[in-house]
Amino acid sequence: MKKMHILLVLCLVVAGAVIVGGCLSADNDKDLNNVGMTSFKSEKELKNYLETGSTSGRSVYGSTNYAKSSGVAPEAAPEPMAMDAMTEDGGGNSGGVDYSKTNVQIANVDEADIVKTDGKIIYYTPGLYYPTNVTLHDDSKYPYYTYDTYQITLVINAMPAETASIISQIKETGGNLYLADDLLITIATGYNESKIIAYDISDPSNPKVMWEQSYEGYYVDSRLIEDKLYFVASEYGFGVFPMMYMGKELAYADCYYPYGPEIIRPAADITYYVTKLDVKTGDVDDTKAFISSYSTTIFVSGDNMYLTNYYYPDTQIMFLDFVESNGSNYLSSDTMKYVKKVMGYDLSTRIKYMAVSEAIGNYTSDLTEDEYTNFYDSFYKDYNAYSSALIIEAEKTTITKINLETFDVVSGVVPGRINGKFAMDEKDGYFRVISTVGDDYRTEESTLRSIVNILNAEMETVGTLDNIATGESIQTTRYIGNTLYLMTYTDGDPFLLIDLSNPESPAVLGEMKLQGTYSYIYPISDTLLVGFGYTGDWRDWRTKLSLYDVSDPANPVELDVFYFNADEYVSVYDYHGFTWNAAKNLMIVSGSDTAYVFEIKDGQIKLMKEDVHKDSYVVRSAYIDNYLYVFSNKEIHIYNMTNWQRVQVIPIEQPVYPDYGTIYPTHDEPIYGTHETPVYG
Repeated sequence: MKKMHILLVLCLVVAGAVIVGGCLSADNDKDLNNVGMTSFKSEKELKNYLETGSTSGRSVYGSTNYAKSSGVAPEAAPEPMAMDAMTEDGGGNSGGVDYSKTNVQIANVDEADIVKTDGKIIYYTPGLYYPTNVTLHDDSKYPYYTYDTYQITLVINAMPAETASIISQIKETGGNLYLADDLLITIATGYNESKIIAYDISDPSNPKVMWEQSYEGYYVDSRLIEDKLYFVASEYGFGVFPMMYMGKELAYADCYYPYGPEIIRPAADITYYVTKLDVKTGDVDDTKAFISSYSTTIFVSGDNMYLTNYYYPDTQIMFLDFVESNGSNYLSSDTMKYVKKVMGYDLSTRIKYMAVSEAIGNYTSDLTEDEYTNFYDSFYKDYNAYSSALIIEAEKTTITKINLETFDVVSGVVPGRINGKFAMDEKDGYFRVISTVGDDYRTEESTLRSIVNILNAEMETVGTLDNIATGESIQTTRYIGNTLYLMTYTDGDPFLLIDLSNPESPAVLGEMKLQGTYSYIYPISDTLLVGFGYTGDWRDWRTKLSLYDVSDPANPVELDVFYFNADEYVSVYDYHGFTWNAAKNLMIVSGSDTAYVFEIKDGQIKLMKEDVHKDSYVVRSAYIDNYLYVFSNKEIHIYNMTNWQRVQVIPIEQPVYPDYGTIYPTHDEPIYGTHETPVYG
């Protein structure tokens, strides 16, 4: 019974960590700073990695590392690897007509979205899937249907608004749209085929395919900057040799992998392909491959793309290291001899862990109750202190920078983990990122703290600001010029403003206590911010919208706040769902079945209009001249923004799925199908 108890205790001690995928390490040393992303140095090195590295060598039970090491390591020490963060991409102007553009993170760096407009025509991909190739299989006791599905992009003649209508539609698009002059770019990902298609829309009533490019894997992210499309897709695993993408073989020097000491091997179970395409021709200019993980976060400035990769201590290796180094303080000499013997064998980490755990269980089974209690108390206390210190020291994130012009690659490293792309920014050649170090549930006391890190063009750290928001996790961040705005997760925590004007010495400018927690910050001017978040607890959880004056950074002031009703759900996570009309001081927020229109003026938030869509979620809004367009999966509503009268409703054709009532009229027989009917709006 004691043996089972101690095994359970040891499992609990080392469990709970995020077990990451296996990866080759430079060697088995314990240099926790020897981490990074590097390219392969030869075809042999690449082939060896692809054949023996396999996919993740670890499981929820710990580090099995079945492939052991392929011997691949950097042959030489790897090189350490002025855009303001904005809101809506400036708005557009077509013949003197003001119109909205996609709400993006960085000005002039366009992001794919389901709605695009040029001020005359609107392109919209609803979240609807239409059945095609419907087949009834009625040659058995229980007939059933099979079918494929496709999406459509609606082409809408938006002006004049009173007579706006759908003039054409494009099939088989994935809802990731870009406009580039007279081209509509669509990015689709599917089970059978994934492709990028460019349509000539010089005659929007008759779009024509200009070029198309099939791609492997699944769409991850993209950006459009001038006439170049930067596209990221992923495939699970490492692929095979030679590595191919979009019909071209990748040179070994264009393929990168993460390295580090064994105890903090990074995740390495997904290959990301970063590709630059010419939007006018569809030609591939360049491609790089990066072996990383599903948790990789991507940030794109006007000049560079950044990919993160997270390192966390392998808890089984950490446990084995502790026992091997300190076990003589708790265990008998015979037990330690056995431990040393096991550690000397060429076995996987998981097998070693199981053998050592069993040996400790055998030792404790002969202890008295008092001896067992003393053993447990001292072992757990010391191991907890050891693991807490190692977690803080070893938790790291590598950041790989890709120059969008040359596709040159360099990488750097920061302590801790990065909470999403809004934690990252670039200005005047410096990369700024806030990371969080430590834990609040794997140790007896919270060790959480955040760090502002500033890296130069060579991705070397030149400035830090440590011990920010100790004991708390970061909820949302926003960079505006040389100021970082930061809010933590817990209600009542401070809203921090951090000065980044001196890259070598970032400093706190000011702070203000908040009520509630915020998920998104939207700057509507140089001195005014809007925050979206929640207030209350799980019994009275309400969405709120707040207006802040930050003209005096040392003393930010909340000017006004609007509380939504408890039953009104407003998403604060999809920032593409926000629209800001600077000329009219209007903010449109998409929430459940309603679009909320606010006038934000003279320090006040005023609700101007609620547009309700029956039985369908509102997903986007856009404006052209004096008209507001609100999109759901069932209808498009158009309003005159002078008097808020609705001037037009455009219905959207709904999918019609096979009617099982025709083959099971009483619905008292089982119904079998091979395709789940999607739920809409």
